[in-house]
Amino acid sequence: MDWQTLFALVSNNCDKEVPIEIDHDLCYVYRTQKKGFPFKSVTTCQKTAFAKAELHEIVEFLNNHGYRPNIKEEIKA
Repeated sequence: MDWQTLFALVSNNCDKEVPIEIDHDLCYVYRTQKKGFPFKSVTTCQKTAFAKAELHEIVEFLNNHGYRPNIKEEIKA
């Protein structure tokens, strides 16, 4: 697991919430950013794929560093 990549991705997420989507063998971790004045709207601007098998470790890492993982339902294609 590349913890530096994960931390760089989520370090400035809005309200320290981290959206995560699951798709088959992958989980997508999102970087969120607020735009507009007065920065009320949240836009998702980047996602990075990690192995679904690492999801437990990712959630544990985020919890230990004060982030709130928000795991979405599996993506239905």
